[in-house]
Amino acid sequence: MKTELEQNLEDSFDFTSFERLTATSEAITSKKGKLLYVPTDIPVPFDKRVLNAIVDSDEVRVLPMPVDEWEFRETVYTGIEYLVEQDGEATVVFFCPRSLVDNYLDIPGTEFVNFERVELEDPTRTIHDAFERGAGAEPRPSTIDDLAEYTLRVFTAAATGTELAPTQIQTSTDEQLDDFYIPYDNLTAVPTPIREFFLNGIGIPNTDLFDRLDTTAQQNVYITQLLAAYGDRFAKNEPKYGVAAEIQQLDPDIQHLFRRLVVKWLAQRRLFTATLPELADMELDRPTIDTIQDAYQRITEDGSTLNIQEPAVAAETLSKHFGILFDNIDETDFADLVNTARDQLSSDSQQIEDYSSDQAVQTVDKVDTLLDHLAEVALIKHPRFVNAAFPEERWSSILQQFVRVAFDNDRDDLLTSRYLTVLNQARKQERREREFEDQAETIRELDVNLATLPTFLEQWTSYLVDTREDNDVSPLLRQELIDKYDEFCSEVVTQYRDIVTDDDWLHLSDLLSPQHDDSVTITVIIDSFGYTDYLLLNQFGFFDPEPDEIDLVFSNIPSYTPSAISTIFTGLPAEETGIYSWEPRHDNRIYNLKHRNPDTDYGFIDQQTENSFHLIQRPQLNESGITRVADEIADIRLSSDTTIETDHLDAVREGFVDELEATLDERRRVLEGDEFDPSPEAREAQKSNIVLYLEDFDQYLHETLAFAEFENYYRTLGTFLTDLLADIQDTVDTAIDETAEINITSDHGKLTRYEMEMILDEHPEYEFTQQMLTDSITLDQAYEVNFRNAEFTNRSDNHYLTVATDDTDPPVDQVRDMLTEEDAADVSDEELRAIIDKVDYLQSGSKFAFGSTNNEDPVTDLNQFDSIDSYQPRGDGIFTLPDVGLVSRYDIKNRSGHDHGYHGGTSLSEMAALRLTFQGA
Repeated sequence: MKTELEQNLEDSFDFTSFERLTATSEAITSKKGKLLYVPTDIPVPFDKRVLNAIVDSDEVRVLPMPVDEWEFRETVYTGIEYLVEQDGEATVVFFCPRSLVDNYLDIPGTEFVNFERVELEDPTRTIHDAFERGAGAEPRPSTIDDLAEYTLRVFTAAATGTELAPTQIQTSTDEQLDDFYIPYDNLTAVPTPIREFFLNGIGIPNTDLFDRLDTTAQQNVYITQLLAAYGDRFAKNEPKYGVAAEIQQLDPDIQHLFRRLVVKWLAQRRLFTATLPELADMELDRPTIDTIQDAYQRITEDGSTLNIQEPAVAAETLSKHFGILFDNIDETDFADLVNTARDQLSSDSQQIEDYSSDQAVQTVDKVDTLLDHLAEVALIKHPRFVNAAFPEERWSSILQQFVRVAFDNDRDDLLTSRYLTVLNQARKQERREREFEDQAETIRELDVNLATLPTFLEQWTSYLVDTREDNDVSPLLRQELIDKYDEFCSEVVTQYRDIVTDDDWLHLSDLLSPQHDDSVTITVIIDSFGYTDYLLLNQFGFFDPEPDEIDLVFSNIPSYTPSAISTIFTGLPAEETGIYSWEPRHDNRIYNLKHRNPDTDYGFIDQQTENSFHLIQRPQLNESGITRVADEIADIRLSSDTTIETDHLDAVREGFVDELEATLDERRRVLEGDEFDPSPEAREAQKSNIVLYLEDFDQYLHETLAFAEFENYYRTLGTFLTDLLADIQDTVDTAIDETAEINITSDHGKLTRYEMEMILDEHPEYEFTQQMLTDSITLDQAYEVNFRNAEFTNRSDNHYLTVATDDTDPPVDQVRDMLTEEDAADVSDEELRAIIDKVDYLQSGSKFAFGSTNNEDPVTDLNQFDSIDSYQPRGDGIFTLPDVGLVSRYDIKNRSGHDHGYHGGTSLSEMAALRLTFQGA
């Protein structure tokens, strides 16, 4: 302990505190020509430095404290030589054990030396002041009578922050006095910091685990570590020294036999029937049995004998010395013994469900006792030593079964050995599974209706975050969540007609309903930013702004961008516009809404819509009543180019803000100037809604997350939206005097790859194939123009032109019109026919298909597929409507393993769009 103190205080202790002992200093320096000693029964850390700090005089020679008779003689002779050299005009002082100084006259040549004891003459207040200065705390009220005791108190107090009473420590029983220790019986009496300081010094740093053991187990660990740290010197004082000494001297084969006997008995207890010959690896002849009996009697010290045929009593006796018995075991032997116990415990775990409650608890108590004994080994060797013998793959399920019994019987006091990693994991897993079972019951009892949908989605996203953090999950909770998810999907599809028409539910067609006040609404449509995305952002903590309102918005069936954007801008559901893709059909023509020729005639778009002229629009737009349908039809404001790199999101945000600034400036010029002459309706529209569409995160979703993880997508999205919202608020505050409301909304949500894989893993029958669709509907045919095969033009794209409803010739004239005058001049009809093919045509997004069917009752046939929703549009649409549609609920054709998410289906995550409302100042 002295060494530990010195190492702990080497660079931090303030030795000047001893300078306050002025009377002691005077007593030493006034005794010329003498050898002075400070008597002690305990060693003093830094003894020479302490005395130097007290006397601080060149006329006093301080010598180190002798620890045995030889060192004492040498110290005395060194002091004599010094006094002779100084003609008696000096003093020598040192700390000295009383047992040595009392016999100093036996040393030849010392008769003429004045050898005196130094009395501590400082008043109590001075000692207290010095103690406080050295230790930083007041000592206890008792008066300190001896300099050595006082010095030890100062050091231990400085090292641990607590005062030590010297009566609580002891030195060895031999003549050496170079260290001290705390006897086991005094461990509970000394202050906790000093106790922990000492235990750590002898190799027991895990005092929490040590304190959990009973007295016998603690003594086993204590004596073993005391022997390892100090040898026999201090251990001889302890009551378990004799047992430890006998066990250490045992023949290795007998040690192994005793260990095996104890482990077998601990693992089996009432089922234990083994005999000693069955357990021994050696032949038990009479001399060997006599040796074993002799060894056993020396260990027990009670004269008892070991019954060779019924050794259970001996096993119980030996278990009281478990840690000592396992002190020098190696990893291989230890693992073998643990495996012996595993055979029995594995059998118990498999049968314990059939036991009575009392019998099951008794079995768990047996396991707990075994683990408590192994805790002794963990303290003596190291927890890693024990854990290596308990691989998770072999022990986790066994121990969890026992933990379950303990919890079921309200015995949480059992199986709490924290040193064993696999047990900690088993307890954690059991607790989590119980929590999951409660949650699963909550999920199971949740009513499936639109009102409870937000609650369920919070539970769903919470589960996604937990599982993505590699936490253990319950198969039961997983199954209940997925099944309930599927029920909610069906509910949304079934109730979709009512959702569109009922004011209680918010549909995409309601997002831009006309306003009746003077406020301005800035609506930002974020492609693929759904309700579950917002919940996941909050689950991860990646989005800071607090919306004033959070609304779940239902998307179209299918949840696909062309139909969703058209619905938002027209105020009509997709079934009424007839738009289900970027290439809708009208009569016998297929119109490409994203890549049209500027002079394409859209005169058939004349249906009045709810949102007519209530959107900000450029004055030159048509006044037919449709202000926004799709990209090229009605000038949707795109935020950027279609190719976005991951590290360009700052540029995307800046470009979006630039577009907003330009739009707001245009609004000002329309309202305040005479540059434009819009209709009264168009001018009125400038006062209300400003809509911009941000498509870049859909690109990011499918392209630039090639190797990014689940959380990173939401971290990036959250940071982007937080910064974008701040930019929009700053821009609006600068450009608009009126009160402005900011809506962050979406065209649809998305089914993340992780959700899809989890659902398909639970229900592989939901896997989607294109064949499921095409085998169930009649396909149209269309003329496809493959310019990439033409040598007479630089064009390399392809186009659908006309739905091929008869055997008419290919539309050569239409193709010629698509060429420049220079290209078309010398191209023959034959060359044009060569790049026109008749192909099957299906209006299809990534997860849905619409077409006609000849079946009188198509729904019956179409409903044969799991996770495929059949949908029959109705009403008079702008474009010709298909007879029937099929939508894949979960899976996607041609999906990439790198994509983060998908849309276009009827899953809950895709159908649940979002509106976040931020009120302006």
